[in-house]
Amino acid sequence: MIHKQTIQKSLWLLIALFFFLPRAVQAEEASLNTYVTPLFPESQVDESKGYYELLLPPGQKETLRLEVGNSSSEPINVQVTPHTAYTNTLGNVEYGKDVEEADPSLIHSLDELMTPSEVIALAGNETKVIEIPLQMPKDAFEGYLAGGLRITEVKEEEDSDAPGGEGVAIKNEFAHVVGVVVSNTRDSVQPELELLDVFADQLNYRNVISATLQNFTPTFVNQLAVEATVKRVGENEVLYKAEKEMMQMAPNSNFNFPISLEGDRFRSGNYVLELTATSGENEWSWTREFTIEADEARKLNREDVMIDSGVNWWMIGATILLILMLGLVLYLMWQKKRARESEKEV
Repeated sequence: MIHKQTIQKSLWLLIALFFFLPRAVQAEEASLNTYVTPLFPESQVDESKGYYELLLPPGQKETLRLEVGNSSSEPINVQVTPHTAYTNTLGNVEYGKDVEEADPSLIHSLDELMTPSEVIALAGNETKVIEIPLQMPKDAFEGYLAGGLRITEVKEEEDSDAPGGEGVAIKNEFAHVVGVVVSNTRDSVQPELELLDVFADQLNYRNVISATLQNFTPTFVNQLAVEATVKRVGENEVLYKAEKEMMQMAPNSNFNFPISLEGDRFRSGNYVLELTATSGENEWSWTREFTIEADEARKLNREDVMIDSGVNWWMIGATILLILMLGLVLYLMWQKKRARESEKEV
């Protein structure tokens, strides 16, 4: 009976351990309730394009008009917000979000030249034209200013942080993005790149070596291809490498090109990066030494989800369980032996 109870308790303990594991939660996808059509002004360069490409003189005012419709039978609220284009870690241009820190070469942020709309109500199946004013910089500039208009469906929800748990917060839902590119002239600008930095980093909680590439010119860098290798200083063995094609950089922007360690640990020491970038007939090459400190390596290794931290809680739990069961068996054997000795004495 005692052995049966012990087995049952062990099974319940194992079941409890399983329930403490984190579980993923899936969210349902929802479709957009809006449709958007840009209405181009006379300053539009090419009306066949699905975004604004405007040629305007310095100091000129322009109005960007968007036809926004509600495709559902229920009333909704929408808002249009301007944003400045930047380059994300994947090597793609983002038109409808804000970068954490703008590139220092960026003189005019497009979002600062436009005014966002108010939150606008649309009845079921209603269509409205939303106007966004644009004020060009007073001083002439070369190349392009790039960004986008984000048309967002917003919903009101209870704000638990409000006093007494009451209040209303605006929650952004799903969005369309319409690109905006403005210029003073049609003169082309030659793209130029610079390697700003190389450092130990993480991307999605995985160890990478990041090479910060900067486009400090007011033009797009198209069909960008990058090849990179990392070696220890003074050695020929390639430790890590990465290559990617068909990327694009926004004007006056930078991004961190990641070189994955493929689940490997950071090890302190001196390293050298060799990186080549090409765009059309343009080519840039750099060789840059960098150092990974021991404290930095330990910190990043602990945070990497692909690296065994050295503490296997399943193994520890199983070991403790086995020790407890072994101790229980030994205790029962000792009790049984003691009972037999007591019977002999009687």
